Amino acid sequence: MDTSSPIRQKARRAVYVYMSRTGLTLRALADATGENYNVLRQFCSWGRLGERDGLGEPMARRVLKWLEDNPAPLPDLPGRLYESHATRTMDEMLALIRRGRWGTLYGPAGAQKTFLLEYRAAEAAREPEPWLVYIRTSPSGMSPSVLLGRISQALSVPYAYSVDGIRQNLLQALRRRKSPVAVALDEAQHLFPRVDTLETLREVGDLARARVGILVAGNEQVLRLFDPRRKVHFEQWRSRIQQLEEHILGPARPEARRMVTGEMPSLSAGKAEALIDSCEVKDPESGKTYVNARRLFNTLRDMRALEESGKPAA
Repeated sequence: MDTSSPIRQKARRAVYVYMSRTGLTLRALADATGENYNVLRQFCSWGRLGERDGLGEPMARRVLKWLEDNPAPLPDLPGRLYESHATRTMDEMLALIRRGRWGTLYGPAGAQKTFLLEYRAAEAAREPEPWLVYIRTSPSGMSPSVLLGRISQALSVPYAYSVDGIRQNLLQALRRRKSPVAVALDEAQHLFPRVDTLETLREVGDLARARVGILVAGNEQVLRLFDPRRKVHFEQWRSRIQQLEEHILGPARPEARRMVTGEMPSLSAGKAEALIDSCEVKDPESGKTYVNARRLFNTLRDMRALEESGKPAA
């Protein structure tokens, strides 16, 4: 239990929030503030260093004053969000995830999955207690320590040097939160060979109970993520995520028209329809057609660049 003075508690929370939002390490923050790194590290620990000798509160006031004079930049939104059937479906799903549920979100490229998750995570990061943590995996996979470290950084959890230490600090932080947090793992199909990472995340979710919800997102291959392999059957994963599963597609033509009009109102109706035609694709799983939102916005970006350069758009 943290029994230090209120101002020290406030300063410590402010330091970790600041590091989360800026990406600064504690050592870099010590250099910036002019404080001794070892003293600052001990000051930010869970102990009572500085309480008896009276040094704790002066440091807390100096740190808070520096943070007030050097505010962390707010995270940028990835662009303009256009509401569609897909975004409404994802928002409804996120509302359940943030209440401690687990689920799977999948769909083809251009279905706005990544954009919506990045957008909501950027919004959430502006709040004192972010409700959504967005983690995007890479084709090379992700180790348990990297995954837990990224979640911890987003939630301003004190750093530790081992997986067990990171996990313990994260669980303590989750239990102290006023409300649950949603963890969205995007491009999760890349974790197919990382059974250790998947099991570490499940363990955190289990131990935190309803304090954390988990969303596993990706393309259609994400459905194979929890197939039995290497003597691991993932029964506990499947019993949770299969209760909440959504397959989404990109925008329909009327939704795409609104996007084109919003981005390039000067574009003629004929050119707008031709543009949508060029971005319309068929989902191989459902056989339904949709507009690839990523392709649409990339094309619109290129058209605006040509327009600004004075060259005629194709």
